[in-house]
Amino acid sequence: MNEFWSRRTCVILTGASKGIGQCLAVEIGKLLIPESTIVLMARDTNGLEKTKEMVNKENSDILVEYYSVDFFNSNATMFEKIVEPIDSTKYELFLLIHNAGSVGNLDHLAADMNDPDEWNKYMLLNLYSVTCLTSVFLSKFNSDTAERCIVNITSLLGIEPFKSVGYYCVGKASREMFFRVLALENPTLNILSYSPGPVLTDMYKNISLNSKDEVVREQFTSGQQKQYIVKVEDTCQKLVNVLAMRSYKSGGRVDYYDR
Repeated sequence: MNEFWSRRTCVILTGASKGIGQCLAVEIGKLLIPESTIVLMARDTNGLEKTKEMVNKENSDILVEYYSVDFFNSNATMFEKIVEPIDSTKYELFLLIHNAGSVGNLDHLAADMNDPDEWNKYMLLNLYSVTCLTSVFLSKFNSDTAERCIVNITSLLGIEPFKSVGYYCVGKASREMFFRVLALENPTLNILSYSPGPVLTDMYKNISLNSKDEVVREQFTSGQQKQYIVKVEDTCQKLVNVLAMRSYKSGGRVDYYDR
């Protein structure tokens, strides 16, 4: 077993009720040694319960807990209550994976994005909750001996502009820069922004069907694009391997298609 995954680990994973988050929980759960813990967060309680069952089916020697969280209305106190029961002295690795997110209003081109309330609502979920949970995570698990690793699930759209997906592009770019600054300020942290590639999630389908820009809709549904579609299990396995190999600079980004 790889050294990275051969330690008692506490994993906190957001957006864990479906898609990439659910698959990540299962793939990571397979690797964790006994006395490890996975804490799942998402809004959908039924989805979280299913994820827990899937993880425990693969590994019954780890503890799986879940919390229904509305990231649009999150704050430090709420996150502190979730992590408070965790005995930080038990673990050798603390892993926080930020997977929760939304695509935003696809009816607006950049010139139309003039509503501060809509901006604030979008950033509450896609940036503010991320920075808030990260702060609570670092404060709670402030150990001199255990490693602290943070994974930010990002996207090609964080570095490449796409028409009518402005909220999503800005949200992903903002998150990446936040974690680059955090890594610079905290050299002992292990921080990765991972772009999973074009996976057929609900978000991908939403863009392909509802983008205001016809070219984007065609691009997401073209036959040429289909050859680049990534299976959710494959991208999760890639992330697991990237973390194990640690072939990246803290604060940097790795794409599924990077060699």
